Amino acid sequence: DDEFLKLVEFNPKINLSEDENNYYIHADLPGMKKDQVKMEINEDRILTISGERKSIYDNYQNKSENDEMETEDINENNETKEKQETKENEKTTESEIKKNKNDNNNNNERKYSIIESSYGKFSRSFNIPEDANLENIQAKMENGVLEVIINKIEPPKNQNRTIQIQ
Repeated sequence: DDEFLKLVEFNPKINLSEDENNYYIHADLPGMKKDQVKMEINEDRILTISGERKSIYDNYQNKSENDEMETEDINENNETKEKQETKENEKTTESEIKKNKNDNNNNNERKYSIIESSYGKFSRSFNIPEDANLENIQAKMENGVLEVIINKIEPPKNQNRTIQIQ
């Protein structure tokens, strides 16, 4: 059963393009926010985009485990109180607790038959061309889409000039 739920590695789809003034990187990062994505550029002109897309399955599973722990704590507290009450009240309370615990367990059991979404950590790196201006990189994240614009440096204009001979 657990083998079935192994999550597919998240590998975002990325498009690279350019025009005469800019280089563009378009990354599809569905369900992600800008604080989940990191961009770095090193001295070798390599731009790395990395992050982690959290699994909703893991969040659900962790929530269920936390709920079970809270239920156990409540049960322990209730059991302590029950010992101080009469035996007749104790039996009624025990059956109510068992009923509530069973209700909670039934609500927390979600079975996935298909998981097509991919989750996990990712890192993608790109060599940035020599004519790119590394001092002027713009990045915007909106609706799960990261848009990066890197301006090109204007090439020096070749002009004939006279060289004085000494």
